[in-house]
Amino acid sequence: MKIEELKSSGHWPTLLTAFRYFDFSFMAWTLLGPMGVQIGETLQLSAEQKGLMAAVPILSGASRCCSSF
Repeated sequence: MKIEELKSSGHWPTLLTAFRYFDFSFMAWTLLGPMGVQIGETLQLSAEQKGLMAAVPILSGASRCCSSF
């Protein structure tokens, strides 16, 4: 495939939206990771609940990014 064909293929708004969704999900995951100890103590979460809290943003972002293609 030539570069010109690659640039004109696809739907740029969808690609941009999928990238931004993944980016915001990664940002939420990055913030929840270090703050997990304080959030877990405040909300009295178990180890499984803390793991789920940290995993959901990145998994939802990755699944949204992959399903848009």
